Amino acid sequence: MGLKTNNWFAATRLKSAASAAMLMLALVAAPVARAQGTPATLTDGTQPVLAVSVASINKMTADVNYLTGLAGQPGYGGMFAMMTGMYGQGLDTSRPIGVLVSLAGGMPQPIVVLPTSDIRSILKRIETQTGPVDELEDGTLVVTVNRNTFFIKQNENNAVAGPSKDALQLVPADPSGFFEGMGKDYNVAVRLQIQQIPMELRNVAIDSMRQGFEQAIANQPDSESTREVAENSIEQIEQLVREADEIFFGLNIDQEGRHVGIDASFTAIPGSKLAAMYGGQQSIPSRFASVIRDDAAAYIHSATSVSPEAIAQAKTSLGNAATMIRSAMAADGNLPPQQAEEIERYMSRFFAIITKSIEEGKGDFGMMVNAGTDQFNAVLGFFVADGSEVATLAKELATKVPDTADAPRFTFDAGKHGDVTLHLIEADIPEREDEIRNMFGDVLKVHIGTAPKAIYLAIGRDSESVLKDFIDSGNTNDSGNRPLGQFKMKLLPFLELARSVDPSEAEEIESIIATLNASEDKGTVTMVSDSIQNGSKMSIKVGESLIQAIGASMTPKQPGQF
Repeated sequence: MGLKTNNWFAATRLKSAASAAMLMLALVAAPVARAQGTPATLTDGTQPVLAVSVASINKMTADVNYLTGLAGQPGYGGMFAMMTGMYGQGLDTSRPIGVLVSLAGGMPQPIVVLPTSDIRSILKRIETQTGPVDELEDGTLVVTVNRNTFFIKQNENNAVAGPSKDALQLVPADPSGFFEGMGKDYNVAVRLQIQQIPMELRNVAIDSMRQGFEQAIANQPDSESTREVAENSIEQIEQLVREADEIFFGLNIDQEGRHVGIDASFTAIPGSKLAAMYGGQQSIPSRFASVIRDDAAAYIHSATSVSPEAIAQAKTSLGNAATMIRSAMAADGNLPPQQAEEIERYMSRFFAIITKSIEEGKGDFGMMVNAGTDQFNAVLGFFVADGSEVATLAKELATKVPDTADAPRFTFDAGKHGDVTLHLIEADIPEREDEIRNMFGDVLKVHIGTAPKAIYLAIGRDSESVLKDFIDSGNTNDSGNRPLGQFKMKLLPFLELARSVDPSEAEEIESIIATLNASEDKGTVTMVSDSIQNGSKMSIKVGESLIQAIGASMTPKQPGQF
């Protein structure tokens, strides 16, 4: 945003000072908690632009031991415990460490908040490395490491440190409000408050981006079309810079939940156009929600309303994409005029279908993959404004496929299943492609369904019956009471599939399969996105068995070991 993180971080010089390792630990190890209710303010009445926290030494040590143990590398956990024991002496090991960055005076002022009631004893212990500690008349301590000066002050049961004496005065006696709900919930967390950055500085960032675009456009052969695309892009970035409110990120090693989790969120200024775009995203009933199944190897689903503001922006982005494709075709110059005109007609019809679907103000999509030993099929469905137009376009494009012996075979209007018209694409798989044949058989079959407001597709063994079941499941009553989007994948079924498709690779993955078979979650990764007031949030969870599997894949095999 015009302020480079490495600038303020470098200003502290802690990274380059090996003798200040204890302070470094504070920066690297502490989680930031997200403030609840009324935001905490600095003594000058402002809020910090950036808050970072690392969990307490107790939590970090326990979690790192747990994680390295899962990965089969407990020695690294022991090394971490030894380092925290060495450099964490004098710190309250039950409380998190934090960093606050203020823009007092228009310049970044990074301040480290250390959980200790006796900073003098800590500095005394490392005095042989840092040199003598000076004390100013007001009790502020000064230490110089490698020509870098740090000011340190005891602030009741915390100590604050930074490159500026005045910055230390900004931290209230109790800074816990800046980290409430973060230090205990996350190993590492970051909260960036965009609106605390003065608009003048954000305008500088916008102007710099515009200059970069101008320089890039000047070197493009088709500068007019490129300029239009670039201008739309910079307008969207400018909107983000001006209207974004808060960005949050947190990582937590959750022993009780038996996973590693990542949470992220974004909010816009209340009442802004950007907030309206996010506010228009609400979960809606879905025709494809049946993909959300625990027995699936993987699924992804999203069904949401779309705000008028988001529709307008999506149409603009779609127009930009069309412009870029046309510009690329014109710049190539190798297409005969008749062929170029034909491609233009088909592309226009394709983009018209997408535009019409966007204008309906909703999105609905679902995909499911079934996998395992000698098993693979996948099915997906998505909303379109006019499925019959998609079918018509596909039929016309199929006539353009060269009539050769190895060309795919198209069978349109092969049947009906409810309100869905069924179509089929077949292609012979060459004998040399053993692995593909093991997955799909001698003939690859793609079953397609077109409905008035939907498109379906299924591929793999038994895909026709899977497709029909999927179509039927869309007729059940669906309330739409779910997150905006969700994804889940289990690693075990895909490894079992890989072993059956290519037996020569079985030995290399057998230890991973054994590890996952013995687990409860079978190597699960999940991702959930949902709406919050004026924004959205996302949560990713990696199950502990997947971490174990990764560790097993990296551990050299020993005699008698799987």
